[in-house]
Amino acid sequence: MPFFNEKKLEELRLIAGGDDVFLQKIGETYIAQFDRKFPELKDAVEANDAEQTEKLAHLLKGASYSVAADDLADDFELLEKEAETGSVENAAGVLTRIEDCMVDFRKTWLNVFLGKNSDFV
Repeated sequence: MPFFNEKKLEELRLIAGGDDVFLQKIGETYIAQFDRKFPELKDAVEANDAEQTEKLAHLLKGASYSVAADDLADDFELLEKEAETGSVENAAGVLTRIEDCMVDFRKTWLNVFLGKNSDFV
């Protein structure tokens, strides 16, 4: 599955009306939210706090879908669904995958919208 959802990327381009600075700001806003909330999510998992894990995973899932980062959103959804059961015992591997995926997100967001690397669309 591609890192970004191509259809959603096109929708973002249409909304932005060709304003690449606006698209860059969308990505920067997402990254800033991730940087604030992901450490809280990791802390909730480490504390075995399923309720807080569910809330934070839900928040970050929605934010990820809004920037067409479906792979990230899918992993947050896995965490959310597990936490809904009252457990977070399988979360560590998902958290690692999310961190790895965010490295790619940070590298590719600008390239996607400025057309520097067409492999991502």
